[in-house]
Amino acid sequence: MIDNQIKNKETDIADFPFFEYNQRQKFELSADRIRERALDVKPSGNFIYNRQMWQPNEYEGFAIISMLNENEENESLTKRLVEIQKELQYNLTPTYGFYNLPAESFHQTIANTLSADRFKNNILNKGLEAKYPDLINEAFNSLELEAFDYSIGMKILGLSVFGTAIGALGIFENEEEYSRIINFRKGFYSNPQLNELDIKMTRPFIGHITLTYIEQSLNKNQKDQLAIVLNEINETLENERNYFNINTTGLRRYHHLSEFKKELNYPTIAI
Repeated sequence: MIDNQIKNKETDIADFPFFEYNQRQKFELSADRIRERALDVKPSGNFIYNRQMWQPNEYEGFAIISMLNENEENESLTKRLVEIQKELQYNLTPTYGFYNLPAESFHQTIANTLSADRFKNNILNKGLEAKYPDLINEAFNSLELEAFDYSIGMKILGLSVFGTAIGALGIFENEEEYSRIINFRKGFYSNPQLNELDIKMTRPFIGHITLTYIEQSLNKNQKDQLAIVLNEINETLENERNYFNINTTGLRRYHHLSEFKKELNYPTIAI
């Protein structure tokens, strides 16, 4: 399958073609796959429950992100995802083994840039953080993207396990809408100025909204329960029509994974 993907010349990492992307997402939501994934979960280490409150661990970086709350059309999806988080909290054990992200953090990453050590080595340690938004803006301005007068609609199909997190996976019913994201990524990751900062495609695009981080080791019974709960929720979601509507994307700064900040000089772009 990799041989048929849309390859990035610098890294050989590839975005999936439309049909293979949707098939991949559906496979990850199958009951057997979720049971398999649940058996391999481990703590993320991103959040710690300490003295009756959750505290985030440092994880610094920038990313090109579409926030759920940037588009009023997403209000119903936000409410549905919060309901799902409550259902997870009620049904999963141990009680403080799972950290539900705040609704304000719900997002789709359109393009990763730099985080953790790569961010520190290429941006912070070189004194480039103040200049970084301008570099991203220049990259946006260099893109030749077709203008559209309607949103990209990513349909949320169900919940999946990502090793250390639980998230909602999305597919695209319209190939043109998927291509709008892929074409943006192709142009963005081809920018020579960004490549000099080691910004490159490091993983294929996967439509998802992270909802919950796993923060304690689970025993076999707890892992089995995790799979049962996710599969039951997915049976309900399969019959619903929940969409993440995306019009724009833009630069966001994070110091940890529950807050993604936007400053006045951070660029945005229509996709």
